[in-house]
Amino acid sequence: MHKLYDMLLSACDSYQAMQQTHLHCLATDAQPDIERLVFEREQFFADLQNHLTAVAYQLQTAVPESSLVHVLHSRLAALLEGDAILAERLRAYRTTLEQHRTQIWQGQKILDSYSGPAASLSARFVNMCG
Repeated sequence: MHKLYDMLLSACDSYQAMQQTHLHCLATDAQPDIERLVFEREQFFADLQNHLTAVAYQLQTAVPESSLVHVLHSRLAALLEGDAILAERLRAYRTTLEQHRTQIWQGQKILDSYSGPAASLSARFVNMCG
């Protein structure tokens, strides 16, 4: 049981390190690779889930030490808190992207208005003069 528990705590450590890396990436990279971040998170989460399932299965047949349960509970609560922070940062990043997309779209509309009928008239004027 202790070996499975230690492996679960190691998976918690890895997941928490991934969270910190992703938070740093979102804070410092101008254009973070969201696809890579999602892939990494899925991999770390699958590993954590597998270890948690193994411990849960063992707990069905063995009585856990209360200190182990307390530590595990606090570690999982910290991971959930980290995920909430990461989700909020991702929402903020998406909002920023949406604002930039809107600005680009508005700029494109303005540029298109310059190349409307007036642009075709000036092209014909150049052809007639040239």
